[in-house]
Amino acid sequence: MIDILKWRLVPVRLAPVIFLIGLLQACSGLEVNQDHVQEYNFSALKTFAWEPGEDNGSGIEKNSPIDTRIRTAIENNLLAKSYRLVESYTPDFFISYHVTVEQSTTGSSTSDDSQLSAYDKGTLLIDVKIPLGSKIVWRGVGTQPLPEYSSAEESRVRINNAVEKILARFPPE
Repeated sequence: MIDILKWRLVPVRLAPVIFLIGLLQACSGLEVNQDHVQEYNFSALKTFAWEPGEDNGSGIEKNSPIDTRIRTAIENNLLAKSYRLVESYTPDFFISYHVTVEQSTTGSSTSDDSQLSAYDKGTLLIDVKIPLGSKIVWRGVGTQPLPEYSSAEESRVRINNAVEKILARFPPE
């Protein structure tokens, strides 16, 4: 499990297009983890708002197509769970997201040959914070290799699927 109190984000400022191009490939290879504060009473949560002034950590501009797709996917998922979006500084919880892209390598070796290849890996983090003290009480993380290209529609579908999988265990039981 991820220790959300010790988790540190290291923003990697890569072109947001890399993220869009495939943050999440049809959810194949998508690794998802969640963690939460055990003693927190999630049943009291009814309303949410986007955390004011939150920077998503990747250089994705607010209201850009990528930002809009991610926010829409998160909002739709929470609305489907009967949470209510409010335009207020006093919701039951704030929601935010962060993305990172990092280069990874994979390799294979035989007695005659060794091969090493590099690829980009995208990570989407979704945080639930309580307004008082801005404490993270739940974090979902999805990580996956990024494809070289995908259309806007393919990206929308991939982002929706990834957000659905990340938020599948929110609220925790």
